[in-house]
Amino acid sequence: MSRKRKASPRFAALKAKPPLFWVKLFAIMSVTGYLAWLSFIHAVANITWQQNPDMALRFVPDHPLALSRKADELFAAKQDKATLAKVEAMAKQSLRGGALNPVAIRLLGYVADVRGDRKKARELMLLSQKVSRRDFGTQLWLIEDAVARNDKKQALFHYDIAMRTTPSSFPVLFPTLAGALSDPEVRVGLVPYVKVAPEWLLSFLPHAIGSMENPANLADVLLMAGPLPDRDDYRSQSNYLLTQLAAKGQFPAFRQYYLSLPSVRAASLEAVSMTKYSVNLRYPVVGWQLAENPAIGGSFSQPDKNGRYSLSAFAGSGERGELMRKYLFLKPGNYRFSARYEAQDIAADSDIRWNLSCLSAKGNVSKWFTNTAVKSGRSSSIQNFSLGSDCPHQMLQLQLAGGSGQLGAEFILRSVDIIRAP
Repeated sequence: MSRKRKASPRFAALKAKPPLFWVKLFAIMSVTGYLAWLSFIHAVANITWQQNPDMALRFVPDHPLALSRKADELFAAKQDKATLAKVEAMAKQSLRGGALNPVAIRLLGYVADVRGDRKKARELMLLSQKVSRRDFGTQLWLIEDAVARNDKKQALFHYDIAMRTTPSSFPVLFPTLAGALSDPEVRVGLVPYVKVAPEWLLSFLPHAIGSMENPANLADVLLMAGPLPDRDDYRSQSNYLLTQLAAKGQFPAFRQYYLSLPSVRAASLEAVSMTKYSVNLRYPVVGWQLAENPAIGGSFSQPDKNGRYSLSAFAGSGERGELMRKYLFLKPGNYRFSARYEAQDIAADSDIRWNLSCLSAKGNVSKWFTNTAVKSGRSSSIQNFSLGSDCPHQMLQLQLAGGSGQLGAEFILRSVDIIRAP
């Protein structure tokens, strides 16, 4: 005998619902599904509009940012009549969906410019800048517009905005700005911006120093702007600039810029004695510079109670080269050079050579040199010389030859001095 299965109370309750309930349920589910779909497609568009505006527009054909991005790509590719009309239409559609869109406003300015309406183009570009200073295309147009009108002050104003807000502008703007420093008016105009040490300055300095044919122009700007912040990162850039000024033979600018730096000693420009005036300086290029050579080298000792250093030096067998150098700014007059050494052993065919050269942008000319072999015990080198007004900048170099012995040459440089002679 079979039993009838009782219907589920929940199912029975649903069955008893009136038709209106099901209509409402279907409507709610439809709206919910539609809203979920809208949320999904807008999420996809918001993620892809910058990298793939075509995909974003497939999902949301009126997406304002995707429209302006696509229009920007079209304008960059071609500026014929048909493309300009399409760019203009897309930019206007973008603005209808989002009025505060600097890219769309800038594109309308581009279109006006290509069509020859420079006044309207400038108005639109200035409007785009008011909406946002972060649009590089707007700032670049305003820079070029200011340059075309020979308004260097305004061009620098837009340079500063672009470099402050758009670090990606550096590769585009730095070369042009560095080249423009040959213009005295540009150098004066840049001073107020450099004076406040904006974030872009630490990126601009190494580019300009390394690329400029005439780094004295940059030194001129920094002199007018006043000292850079007294921090390690800025000190390293000042030292780099001094190095390049010396490499280009621009020694008047070298001297002037060095003396403008904080916490420097003017005596370092004339000192050769191994003291605090020439060893371990804040700006190493002004002091004794040791060459980087694995076969010839040396290291300074700790200072003694009188504040003097010594130098432990070596040169491998058969090796010859420079150990160290120092730039000098000795005044005209008579001088006496002396150096004292100490060694444990004789080094056959070794050579300790000092050379003083006169420096200029045209090249270096040797003034005198002196040679001494490495001997056991104590030894010295002495040289009297005169300098005239034709040799205002000098370089003293220490060069070594390791000789023919198996162990090369080793010695201690106890002192080196240049003093005024009667």
